[in-house]
Amino acid sequence: MVDLYRVGFAHESVGLDGRFDKPVWNQVPSLEFFLPVTCGKPLSLTQAKMLWDSQYLYVVFRAYDKDIWSYLTERDATTCHEDVLEIFLQTHPGREPYFNFEINALGTVYDAYNLKRNAGGGDHHRWSRWNCAGLKTAVTIKGTLNDPSDVDEYWDLEVAVPFAELPTWEGKPPRPGDAWRFHLARYDYSVYLPDGVELQSCTKLSRVDFHRYEEWMNLEFTK
Repeated sequence: MVDLYRVGFAHESVGLDGRFDKPVWNQVPSLEFFLPVTCGKPLSLTQAKMLWDSQYLYVVFRAYDKDIWSYLTERDATTCHEDVLEIFLQTHPGREPYFNFEINALGTVYDAYNLKRNAGGGDHHRWSRWNCAGLKTAVTIKGTLNDPSDVDEYWDLEVAVPFAELPTWEGKPPRPGDAWRFHLARYDYSVYLPDGVELQSCTKLSRVDFHRYEEWMNLEFTK
C-alpha cells in the first residue's frame, strides 16, 4: 500500500536558511523514517516536512547525527558515499522518468533526471549531466563537521526545487489536487553506529532500493 502525504501551500515566505525549527514549519506535519525491509526505528532519528508555493516545492530535514561528516564539494559527486539526505520525485505516478536530489552536509548537490531506471548502467553520471537550474539549498549544523572525536547533535537541510526546471512538468506550478509520487531517504555513516552505516526511508520499502518508485509515497498538493 502506498501512503499519502498532503503537502500544504506556503502562505508566507519560507526564506531558506537551513533551519528546521523556524515558525513557517511549526504547523506542518512531519514524516517518519524507517529502516528498509524491516521497517524498524532507526538509531539516528530523521524528520522531514514539505510545503509548496507558486515556484517551488520545499523540503526541510532534521537529521540527528553524533558524527556529521562530508568532504565532497563538486556538483554531482557521489554524495551518497557520505552523510547525505535525498529527495526522489516522480511527477506522473508510476511513469518514468523521475528525479533524484542528494545533498551532503556541506550542501553539495547530486541531481539526476532519470529517463529509465537501470538504463544508466554503472555510470552514475549518465543522468546527472542534467542540472536543476535554480535549485536552492541551505544547511545548518549543530556540532563539529568532520571531527569524529566529539559528539555532534544534528544537521538541518532545506531544499527548494523549482517547478519551472523539471522537464516533465512544462514549467507550470501544480494545482491543488495534483498528485505526484515521492520518496525521502538518508545515508548515515557514523563511528557511533554498530555497523558504521544506517540507511533510512520515509517509505516502507520491501527491499533496499531507493529507486523502487512502485513503493514510494503519494504526494497530493493542497491549499
